[in-house]
Amino acid sequence: MSGEAQRTLVLTVPDWPAVAAAAEHEIGPGRPVAVLHGGKVIAANAPARASGVAVGNNKRAVGFRCPEARVVVWDEDVDNRHFSAGVGALEDLVARFTLLSPGTLAIPLDSLRHGYPDESSAVEALVSALVDETGWEFFPGIADTVFAAVLASGQARRVEPGRTVDFLAEQPITTLEYAGAGATALIEVFLQLGLRRLGDLARLEAKDVNSRFGAFGRHVHELASGVEGRPLADQVRGEPLDAELDLDAPTTRSDTLGFLARQLGAELLTKVRRQGMVCTQITIELDAAAGQSSSRTWRIEDMQENAIADRLRWQAEGWLAGASTGAGTGPTTGSGPRRGGTDPQALDFGDEPAPDAEDFSADGIIALRLIAAELTTPIGATKSLFEENTGQITHTLERLQGLFGPDAVLVPGIQGGWDPAETNLWTPWQQAAVPERSPGAPWPGALHAPRPTIVEHSAVDVLAADGSPVQARPSGLEAAPTTIRFPTGETAAITDYSGSWPIESGWWDPERTVYRTRLQVVTDAGRALLLSKERGQWYLTGRYR
Repeated sequence: MSGEAQRTLVLTVPDWPAVAAAAEHEIGPGRPVAVLHGGKVIAANAPARASGVAVGNNKRAVGFRCPEARVVVWDEDVDNRHFSAGVGALEDLVARFTLLSPGTLAIPLDSLRHGYPDESSAVEALVSALVDETGWEFFPGIADTVFAAVLASGQARRVEPGRTVDFLAEQPITTLEYAGAGATALIEVFLQLGLRRLGDLARLEAKDVNSRFGAFGRHVHELASGVEGRPLADQVRGEPLDAELDLDAPTTRSDTLGFLARQLGAELLTKVRRQGMVCTQITIELDAAAGQSSSRTWRIEDMQENAIADRLRWQAEGWLAGASTGAGTGPTTGSGPRRGGTDPQALDFGDEPAPDAEDFSADGIIALRLIAAELTTPIGATKSLFEENTGQITHTLERLQGLFGPDAVLVPGIQGGWDPAETNLWTPWQQAAVPERSPGAPWPGALHAPRPTIVEHSAVDVLAADGSPVQARPSGLEAAPTTIRFPTGETAAITDYSGSWPIESGWWDPERTVYRTRLQVVTDAGRALLLSKERGQWYLTGRYR
């Protein structure tokens, strides 16, 4: 098959949460289904959308527009389990594919070169097989990068080789929501800056985006520019980066498998860290007592054994469910990559039938195997020094805790809140963070990224041109701020400032309620400051660097 080596096919099931919810609750295909998360609709099937249900509606709006709709609360386990069980048909058709997220998978087109004459034939064969097996609708997208292919799949579009940058340039800036967690706040900032399309972002200098928005800003700039990070091809592994476990007795219990997977994941991640690398994709292989196997490659955001355990559990539950309903006798499951030969890196792909439903449910899973499928360098992938958890750092920090107590070493994090001082979260080293306020909850009026690098709370005076204090009202500032006077008596001229915005926090408790007005200013020395007026007094609450 002709085509570029980096070409990627992405297949997306539209409205996947609604499709998975219908399968979980055995809802017929003709009945409207809406899925809620955080009180808002995140997905609705075609009958619901035809009745006027739209993403973002609340439950009351759904009931008003489509009274017969079945409203279901979103369940991450349901999304992952049903998708993992359904895409098993690909195992007989392609050697490699990656589950990007529930409802979306990616296939490198170079793996199809020897099986199909061209891209169109490959897509037609794969989609037909998946539709016949699952009954789901798939939207294909082909482009030169995974990100562009994901966007193309939403339009069921094939981007011609070499035209990916032009395709991306025309996409709305809001499509960066596919870039991962944390993109929402950045999108809002880009819109405020007048960046409406990805091409507007791509035309900015990379160094300027990096200095202003940090590593994640650099990442989305690369995506918008058609640049995509690749795993290191020349990485030499000093030891096999895999881990396997043979069970003493077969089991079908997901809690047992999850417990064992955490132990196995910790072993694998220790090997990866020892190599000084970061693992971004994990291949999970499960062996049944009857001799069959299931293999999936999962993308992981963080190198945490709990994340690996969750994905192994989803895969096992999906496989078990497929077998118990008789789907296991077809191509839903099959042999994944198996280690073979004398080369520990070699993969051979078998073609064994799936286990019989009755035999499988009686025998269960007898072996687990984890393989580091994609590696990259820690730079740009590691969030902080502490997450690398190298032996020398761990020993030093544990020694400090032993001498001065657990609270002597704290790890920074982010929690929910309106102001920088509220969003800071400090957790003792090697203890699980327990936020007082959920970072995922909506915080209307909260300060968006980038956050101040220095947080403080010192009283200052903000003066107008005539030397009078600047008053802040809900409608805005009564006068333009021209000077800021610090507690030391030092003054600085204000050369630029943002619009003010008020916020009331803790309004439900009269003793805790605080009404404040925020203001961002730039001084003649080039310093960017965050100011806040509370109870008639201006405060310096943050400095940007």
